[in-house]
Amino acid sequence: MAQCGACQAVSTTPAETDRNTAVKRLTVPEIAGRKGTTPLVCLTAYSAPMARLLDAYVDVLLVGDSLGMVLYGADSTLAVTLETMIAHGRAVARASRRACVVVDLPFASYQESPQQAFRNAARVLAEAGAAAVKLEGGEEMAETVAFLVRRGVPVMGHVGLTPQAVNTLGGFRARGRDASEAEKVLADARAVAEAGAFSLVIEGTLEKVAQEVTQAVSIPTIGIGAAAECDGQILVTEDLLGLSGARVPRFVKRYADLAPLVEEAVERYAGDVRSRAFPGPDQLYRKRELRSATRPWRRVGESIGLVPTMGALHAGHLALLHRAIADCDHAVATIFVNPKQFDRKEDLSRYPRDEGRDAKLLAEHRCDLLFAPQVEDMYPPGFASTVAVTGVSDVLEGLYRPGHFNGVTTVVCKLLLQSLPDRAYFGEKDYQQLTVVRQMVRDLDIPVEIVPVETVREPDGLALSSRNVNLTPSQRAVAPLLHRVMTEIAEELADGQTPAALLLPEGQQRLGSAGFTKIDYLALHAADDLTSLRQVDRPARLFAAAWLGKTRLIDNIAVERR
Repeated sequence: MAQCGACQAVSTTPAETDRNTAVKRLTVPEIAGRKGTTPLVCLTAYSAPMARLLDAYVDVLLVGDSLGMVLYGADSTLAVTLETMIAHGRAVARASRRACVVVDLPFASYQESPQQAFRNAARVLAEAGAAAVKLEGGEEMAETVAFLVRRGVPVMGHVGLTPQAVNTLGGFRARGRDASEAEKVLADARAVAEAGAFSLVIEGTLEKVAQEVTQAVSIPTIGIGAAAECDGQILVTEDLLGLSGARVPRFVKRYADLAPLVEEAVERYAGDVRSRAFPGPDQLYRKRELRSATRPWRRVGESIGLVPTMGALHAGHLALLHRAIADCDHAVATIFVNPKQFDRKEDLSRYPRDEGRDAKLLAEHRCDLLFAPQVEDMYPPGFASTVAVTGVSDVLEGLYRPGHFNGVTTVVCKLLLQSLPDRAYFGEKDYQQLTVVRQMVRDLDIPVEIVPVETVREPDGLALSSRNVNLTPSQRAVAPLLHRVMTEIAEELADGQTPAALLLPEGQQRLGSAGFTKIDYLALHAADDLTSLRQVDRPARLFAAAWLGKTRLIDNIAVERR
C-alpha cells in the first residue's frame, strides 16, 4: 500500500510511541524567570514536522514572520498576513508539547492602535494556541505592550534591527554603530521591559550594545546577531540547517548542511520513480497490513470511510473521497484493477492505469491511506472462493458481462474485511453495482454502511468515467447524446402512464443514427430491486449501455413519477 502525503505511517518512532506520556509545556512565567540562569534555547518553526523535531531540545519555538522570506520567497516580511501567522502558529502549537510557542504579530496588525493590537493578539492566542505574541518596536510601542499585558496577553519584545521597519531603516543593517543608535536601542529595550514584556529579542546590534541592554533590563534577552552574554539565543532553523540558500547573515552558524542531502535524496527518488523501482515490495502494504494500518483508528473509536476504485481517477472518484472525508475521521482509498470483473481480456488490457498520478491526486485531496495491492495479494495461489449475489446481478450488465458481478462482489467483500470500515462509498453511475453491493452487505451481515454518491457529469451531461479517455474526438462529441436521450425519455415516463415500450425503441434508433455502433440496452427498472418495469409505477431508474467504437459507455438516471 502506497501512502498518500497525509497518510499515517504504520511504523512509529519512539517519540510518537511516547506521545501519551505527560510532558509539561514551558510557560511564560518560567521563560521570564530564566534571567541570568541557563541560557534560553530558541529556534524558529513554521510547520508541524519541524516543530516535532525541535520540541524536545528548545525552550521557545518562535513562529516568526520571517516565514515570508524563508518559506514564501519574499524580499521582506511586510507581505505576511495575520491569517498566515495564525495558520502556521496553529500547526506549530499542535505539533509541540514542551516548548513555549510564541507567534509574531505581522506588519500592520498592531501599529495602528493598542486596540487593534489587542484584537489581533487575542486571535493569535485563541486560534493558533500560542502562549504569547512578539511585536517589534521600542519606545513608540511601549503603550501598546502595556495595553496588551494588562489585558492578559503576554508579549515578547523585539528591538535593534526590526525587519518590519526595513524601509525606514534603509535596509537590513546592524544597529548601534554610533552613540545615538546605541542609546536608542537601549532606550527602546528599557521602555518595552518597563511596559511589561516578559522577554526581549535583540537583533542585529553591536556586541557591546547587546551586552549593555542585557545588563540594563530585568527580563531575559534573546540574541540573534547580538552577544553571547544575552540570556538566550535564537536562529532561523533553516539557516542553522543549511536550507536557506548560499547567502545567510554573518551571525548564522550552520550546524548542518542539509541542502545537498535533500537534492541527492530527490534525485534518487526521481530515478526510482522513472525506472519504476519505487514503490517496491517494502513500500507496499499487503492485505494484513491494511487491517493493521486501520487498527489504531478503530481502537480509539475513530470512523473510517472506504473508497474502492480501479484507479485512473477523475472528479467522480474525488467526489466519493470528499464525501468520505466529510463523513468520517479517516478516508481510505483503494486502487485495484480487478481481473475477475473483466469478462474480456481486451477490456482489461485497455483499462487506463496511472498509479503515480492517482497517488499524488489522493494526497492533494487529503486521503489518509492508499491501498494499492497487486493481483497476487488479492488472489494468491490456491484462491478458490467466489461471492455471488443472484437476482439483482442477473439483469442489465449481468446479461452482457458474464461473471462481472461475481468479480465485483468478491473483491469488494475482501476489501471490506481487510479494512473494516464504518462506511463504504459507491457512485450512482454504476447503480447496479451499488445495488448488488448493498444486497451482499445485507445478506452477509457485514457491518458496513454503503453510501451512494450522485453521478458527476461533464458540463455537456456525459457521466465521468475512466474509459472516457479512450474516446476519439469525434466519438467524444457524440457521447453526450446518451444522457440527453435518456433525460428526454425519463421526462415523458415520469407521467406514470406512458409505456416504456413506446419510447425506448425510438431512443435506441436516435443513438444508432448519431453514431453509436451498438446499443446493449436502454431499459426501465425499479430502483430498489431492479425489476423490469413497463411504466413508472414506483421509484425507477432508466439504464443504458452503448458502444462508441471500442469504448462502452454506461449511464443511468432516476425517474420519479410526477
